[in-house]
Amino acid sequence: MRSGMHSGVFVLPWLAAMSMAFASDGTPDVNNQYPAVGAYYEYFVVLPSDGPPEITFAEQSCSGTLVSPKVLLTAAHCTAFNYVADGITGYYDQAWVTFDVVATANDFRCFLRDQAVPHSEFLTGPLACDDDARTNPSPRFRPAAITGRTAGVPIAHGLTHPDYLRPDLKNDGTAQPVDPNLQNAPDMGVVILVQPVWGITPLPLRAPGELNTFPNLVGTQSVGVGYGLDWTKITGVQPTRGLGPLTFQGNNDTKRIARLGPIQAVKKNSLWPRQSPQKGDDAVCYGDSGSPLFLERNGVVEQKVTGVLSGWAQWCQGSKDPYFRVDQATAHQFLQCVIANQDDVAKACRTCSAEKAFGLCDQENRILPRGGR
Repeated sequence: MRSGMHSGVFVLPWLAAMSMAFASDGTPDVNNQYPAVGAYYEYFVVLPSDGPPEITFAEQSCSGTLVSPKVLLTAAHCTAFNYVADGITGYYDQAWVTFDVVATANDFRCFLRDQAVPHSEFLTGPLACDDDARTNPSPRFRPAAITGRTAGVPIAHGLTHPDYLRPDLKNDGTAQPVDPNLQNAPDMGVVILVQPVWGITPLPLRAPGELNTFPNLVGTQSVGVGYGLDWTKITGVQPTRGLGPLTFQGNNDTKRIARLGPIQAVKKNSLWPRQSPQKGDDAVCYGDSGSPLFLERNGVVEQKVTGVLSGWAQWCQGSKDPYFRVDQATAHQFLQCVIANQDDVAKACRTCSAEKAFGLCDQENRILPRGGR
């Protein structure tokens, strides 16, 4: 469900010709009912040893939820994607977070250019800023802390649940998940913001074991909120085997509310909303990874985070896209550790994350400024 397939190994030919950050079906959150739901926009630049930098990704990557003034909860396969796909060297990577309802890839590229972010002079051609197409008012992009560097170059923009990745790199320099099945993996990561967010109330998580106390969890209606693809499949066009339909239409510019239907299955680590477009449900897609799941009980959508979207099960076709359950003790331990150290990113990395095993914890951001309003 993560949108950023920027590695040369993973970019499929049909994706290369399209906008690569895809996101959710559903209704735009025009009244900003979910202000704590945000998206992070990733700036990924390949640094070849024998040529100029190559910008391969500069748009929305994943979704998430503000759970403390500085901490955005998201998916581990989002924060760890680069290590698994590209390794831990040879690129420059940074991220920014927005909570605005509308924030386009063009807005982000204009922001990078205006801020003179390193290598932004290479934002040309299809990656160039179009000033005439900017959203008005312009969305606010908040910098995420750099959590890891190699040779002084930023390569990590988040922290990953310590049980998600194996502690040793493969021979090719890439990392690998402990369990590649996202229905079982502890698919939880965080992005730490440089400055605290004021004016948006962080959302609580389900307490450890809370979902086990619900007598009718299967059949309970569910809602997902994210910035994923508002997608359409043209009738009659067959999907490519294993990859879902090639006929996506839509964009990933808008925070959307997706009514995903009832919970159909409850596993130890995951929940499966129905997500059947044939039965009138919305479905999730690229760019919704890390987005929160909410439950509707007694006619009220409870704004308490129940799950974090993993996905990749059906490639935007709906059904069986799992959400990692946040009511697990290890999930709370990871988040509590990060939140307790949110003002000391290097310590949070060394104490709480999978990144520590790879020597990525950034010493240059040991104490972040608390900032003002």
